[in-house]
Amino acid sequence: MFDDKELRQIIAANLRQFREERDLSQTDLGKIIGKAKTTISTWERGESMPDAAMLYRLATYYNKTIDMMYKNNQKKGGAS
Repeated sequence: MFDDKELRQIIAANLRQFREERDLSQTDLGKIIGKAKTTISTWERGESMPDAAMLYRLATYYNKTIDMMYKNNQKKGGAS
C-alpha cells in the first residue's frame, strides 16, 4: 500500500507522462480542460490532486483507465 504522499507522487508522475505523450504543454492542457497552467503544475508536482471528476476527465482525454492513473508506471534505472 502507498501512503497519501506516495500516491500523490505516482499520480503526479503519470499526469505529466500522459501529457508529454500527447506533446502538450501545461498551458495547452489547461486550455483544453479549462484549468490554469499553475493548477496543472501543482498536480504534476504532487502538491495537490485533481478531484475525482477531473481525474476521470483526464483519463478519458488521454484514453487511459482510472486504474492507470494510480499505477506506478515509472521506469526504474532506464534498463528494460
